[in-house]
Amino acid sequence: MTQHTATSDVGEPLPSKTSQPRFHRPNKDLAAAMECARCKEQGISVPPGGAPPRLTNSEAKRAKKERKRAQAEARARPQVKVPVDRKRMPRMGPHHAEFFRDLWARTAAEGAGTSPDGRLLALTFALRGALRGEANFTGQDLRILRLEDAHAALSDLTSSGWLDTTPERVIEADAANPALCDLPSLAGTPWKIGNGVRSRASGWFTRTLAHKKMRKKPNRLRLVAAYLALHADPGGRIRVPAEDVVDACALSDTGELAELLTWLTDLSWIEGLSADGGVVGASLTEVTLPLAYQPLPPPTPPRTAPASTPLDVPVADRARDLVRGREERVARWVDAYRAEHGHGPSWSAVADAFAWPPRQAPDHDVTHEAFRFLSEDGWLTGFGVPFGLRSGRGTPA
Repeated sequence: MTQHTATSDVGEPLPSKTSQPRFHRPNKDLAAAMECARCKEQGISVPPGGAPPRLTNSEAKRAKKERKRAQAEARARPQVKVPVDRKRMPRMGPHHAEFFRDLWARTAAEGAGTSPDGRLLALTFALRGALRGEANFTGQDLRILRLEDAHAALSDLTSSGWLDTTPERVIEADAANPALCDLPSLAGTPWKIGNGVRSRASGWFTRTLAHKKMRKKPNRLRLVAAYLALHADPGGRIRVPAEDVVDACALSDTGELAELLTWLTDLSWIEGLSADGGVVGASLTEVTLPLAYQPLPPPTPPRTAPASTPLDVPVADRARDLVRGREERVARWVDAYRAEHGHGPSWSAVADAFAWPPRQAPDHDVTHEAFRFLSEDGWLTGFGVPFGLRSGRGTPA
């Protein structure tokens, strides 16, 4: 199946034939390189040489029986049930967390939902409609959120104009006929993100609300728990202004927040609780730490090498300087390598042995030209054959 990227033209005609994977042509030198113990000892990686060998009918039957036996043994082993909270779940990255924080702050600033139930419902709508300014919703979605009064929560959002629909329409909607609800404030999508970022943030919010420690808990507690986890750093440390938590979760005051923070501490959702200068400080526990976003890995440094030849000199002149007077030495080195390994060296191995520009260098074309000179003068042969490099007739006996 052909996959298209976000920037590809879906109107382009599909290729008439799917390109087949390209392999090295099988030959004795390649086979020797694939099994070369010296290459393995020296850390030289050899690419695969071709398609897997074809099996005879008897060999294929034996292999099939072995696979079935291994599968039967695996099914017979006692299976250890992994708790839901211990399963490997996709964690949010910094860009997912940044988007959700911005979305939550925007929803709170617009006053969407004057109660914790209303705010939870508004966040769910906002996460679904962040990209298109509209969201599908059903009565089952409302039941999953465990709202105390779904009709009142919907009326809270529709009466202010934040949500363009009617409570009855959403409550009566089902999976076959979901209610398409407009979100006027999100029309035009203020975020330059793809659906993958939105979906990851939405999935994280759903899993956090459904965490085993949040089962049968009121939505005001679940909202505060999710807000603290969202604002934790990768190490689980949390420092947020108390007033921001009150506004974001539509709480009555900081007194209610203090009650909920104590409750979260008793549940081992957070630990090390402090409230100095109106700032809530805490840390996620070992159980809830996986909810913190995961930082991006450090960028991989580019595999580059500095130029080792003067770039202002023509390539042919630089290549000739590299090989002039050294042709015999290069040829004898190739023969010695072949005698040791049982196959010819790669171009990179020759370049490394004689300090020629490596593949990552900007003047690597000089190395190509040097090999061309050695081929034309007959010092090396076997070009075009994987690991087939060997000395030629230009080498003195």
